[in-house]
Amino acid sequence: MVKKVRLVDIADRLGLTKVSVSKALRDHSDISEDTRALVKKTAAEMGYTPNLVARSLSSNRSHTLGVVVPKIAHTFFSSVIEAVQEEATRRGYGILLAVSSESAALERTHIERLLSMRVDGLLVSVSREAPDLGIYERVRQQGVPLVFFDRQIDGLGFGSVTVDDRAAARRAVEHTIGLGYDDIYHIAGTGEVGIGRERRAGYEDALRAHGLPVREDRIVSGGFDEWFGYRAMRDLLAAGAEPKAVFAVSQPVGIGVHGALAEVGLADDVYLVSFGDDAISVFAPLSDAYLRQPTREMGLRAVELLLREIEGEGRPKRGEEAHVVLDVDFVTDHTVPTL
Repeated sequence: MVKKVRLVDIADRLGLTKVSVSKALRDHSDISEDTRALVKKTAAEMGYTPNLVARSLSSNRSHTLGVVVPKIAHTFFSSVIEAVQEEATRRGYGILLAVSSESAALERTHIERLLSMRVDGLLVSVSREAPDLGIYERVRQQGVPLVFFDRQIDGLGFGSVTVDDRAAARRAVEHTIGLGYDDIYHIAGTGEVGIGRERRAGYEDALRAHGLPVREDRIVSGGFDEWFGYRAMRDLLAAGAEPKAVFAVSQPVGIGVHGALAEVGLADDVYLVSFGDDAISVFAPLSDAYLRQPTREMGLRAVELLLREIEGEGRPKRGEEAHVVLDVDFVTDHTVPTL
């Protein structure tokens, strides 16, 4: 069995104290740059790995952020996570990623586990199910900073980074109305999730602003993924619907809608607008227009807001400081960008 290298082993080899070695590995200003470099080089040669659990117990900081998302298969979340990891790494933090699979119960389990692992803070995008508010009260009681991104729970006083879903949805639907479509279907999310409520509200705002009726038989609610979009449109077509324009609550839903329309040869006959985009939207567009969310900026700003609290500036106040709202681009020109 290979013996684990300890701080005292490095100290003995270099003729230093254990405290000096520990400070050198943490880039403490008490230790000269030359000594720091020598200690790190020796530690690497000896195969030393720090005991992060012991370090977190002694410093009360783990330099680790917990990240909980409902999905990772979708480009939106993978893009945000990539930006989160990049910024966290730049600031000296690691991340622990958990996927709720759109389950509120699993979301709670993940947060409980991350709390037990002593993460310094949490970044959460909630599942599509009604949230378990008890776990968020526990987060508050333990004093662990938390920032929601994309999908949030209103009224809990935590920070958040989102887009103006209602205004963006209204813009997209008004654009569609401006093209002459006055009977627009909405394949919607769920009311338990803020983005579902807000995007549906934006759709309804646009109709009312142009004197068009809000018809419940033109709205199908239930999810945010491809299969929901596919089933919703397939069921509408089977019931005799003849849509000319559709607003999809998310880009994955739009993909599913397009698939159902393509099966019956209607993909080119229906004007499809989706909230969100990915590489498919750029190089092989399935939607006629889409709303492009600033995924990278969302990840960067979420980490920034969380670390502002972790590193001593205190819990953000309710209002603009705690709630960052990012702009959304509306794309109707599918020209592939030049490299």
